[in-house]
Amino acid sequence: MYSRNELGANVKKARQKRAARSGEDFSQKNLAVKIGETVKWVKKLERGEFYPDWDALNFIADVCGVDLEILIGEKFKDEVDYQDAVKGGEVSRTLDDNVLTI
Repeated sequence: MYSRNELGANVKKARQKRAARSGEDFSQKNLAVKIGETVKWVKKLERGEFYPDWDALNFIADVCGVDLEILIGEKFKDEVDYQDAVKGGEVSRTLDDNVLTI
């Protein structure tokens, strides 16, 4: 995954690419409104001040019309890898019912 600064730069590029494709300005305010966040939140993200959660990243990618892989700099091999990333990986083990008894 990219650093916070690289992620922020990629979000800005994705926003600018959407503007170029549509031929209309797509400002930080436009992005904020579309994803249900504040302009301040978008500005901080583009400055690389934090990592947003997966849901926000997915929403940004969708709104900007880019793949999530472009934003985060990580190539997902298939749908299973993507779901693992979103859900935090596979279950490491399962418990038998007898393990849960006191």
